[in-house]
Amino acid sequence: MDLTPINEYIAFLWSQLQYDWSVFTKPWVLYTVLPAILYLILFFVKWYILLAPITIPISVFRMSSEENRAENVKNELSQRLK
Repeated sequence: MDLTPINEYIAFLWSQLQYDWSVFTKPWVLYTVLPAILYLILFFVKWYILLAPITIPISVFRMSSEENRAENVKNELSQRLK
């Protein structure tokens, strides 16, 4: 099995993490609060997208389990109210 695409993906993630680390260590970002907060928001959105092969299945699973949980509670309440 050829692992070249996986290795390239991991290398790309590593380079992006190094870039983000370099931005967070710049003095102009740290001295003022607003750029740090804005970049932190961008950081979380960016990494949610970069890790899409992991985050999307987890998000879908969580949404489906929450829907099932809500339906189970609804069914249980309707059974108890009968």
